Amino acid sequence: MGRNSFGLTRWAAALAFALATATAAAGEGVRGAEYFTNRPLVTQDGETVRVWDDLLRDRIVVVTFIYTDCPNICSVGTARLAQVYDWLGERMGRDIFFYSITLDPENDTPEDLRAFRDAFGVDRGWTFLTGTRADIDAVRFRLGERSASPAEHRSDFVIGNARTGVWRRASAMGNLTVTLQSILELDPDWSPPAPAAAAEPRYAPPTDLGQVMFLAQCASCHTIGEGVRFAPDLAAVTLRRERDWLRRFLLAPDALLAGGDPTAVALDADYPGVRMPNLGLGEGDVDTLLAYLAARDQDLVAAEDRHAKAAATAAAHEHDHGDDGHDHAAHGHDHGAHEH
Repeated sequence: MGRNSFGLTRWAAALAFALATATAAAGEGVRGAEYFTNRPLVTQDGETVRVWDDLLRDRIVVVTFIYTDCPNICSVGTARLAQVYDWLGERMGRDIFFYSITLDPENDTPEDLRAFRDAFGVDRGWTFLTGTRADIDAVRFRLGERSASPAEHRSDFVIGNARTGVWRRASAMGNLTVTLQSILELDPDWSPPAPAAAAEPRYAPPTDLGQVMFLAQCASCHTIGEGVRFAPDLAAVTLRRERDWLRRFLLAPDALLAGGDPTAVALDADYPGVRMPNLGLGEGDVDTLLAYLAARDQDLVAAEDRHAKAAATAAAHEHDHGDDGHDHAAHGHDHGAHEH
């Protein structure tokens, strides 16, 4: 989504969608192809499918709008939804279906969408779709996505049960466990598990603002010391990148990439399906985030130092034992010579 706030048109679209879905949820009629259309779309594998007959009818679905060259929220939103996808496990493709529809059908080919999907390691039950401009517009308008340009598109997820007519929205940057429950609640046969016993330890929320920012803005794609998820592992990032470059990259990664910055270009080439989005961070936000990353890197330095000292101590201990064994052997040799 663009950095500007929603315009009047998008608020009107949101209100219209809310009123329409509330009417359906209230039992005044489940909407079908006459509302959602039965337009043809094309999957990432080049297969033509119909919106109502093949995608929505009798299904619990999550619909997002993306485009592969998106400089802002598309990669982050998809990465966050991929976490929910992992949690849903065997339900995906059986009980629940995800659809990501491009807002740039003139440029997003099925091959582009397949590469974008593959970058997130998802397959079963998650379909990426393109089509003609007329068909895409007809479908997105019915689902409340009426932005004037792709850069201004909504960043939330549309969640619905086409059989019951219940539809709702979930924020791409909101609490993902709430999103998970919102999806599961659409299944009339689902009931929430019993609450955890009071004696069980409770999750302690982060208190460091930088950690909060990392979890909210970065953790969907990046880890710190746990390997590559969808983007580079950020362990030691403040030790291997200049602080000024990191600040400029976090403030405007799209500008560095467009300007041909060699590091930004190399990163984009290494992770072609997940472009670093412009998160709209302010200078204070960037400084807070970098302070957190630098603190984690200092923890890493200290841990590596402890490891090196422990390894050196163990090596010295083994060396001392080796010397003792040599002395004993020499002593035994002396005794043997004396006896002879």
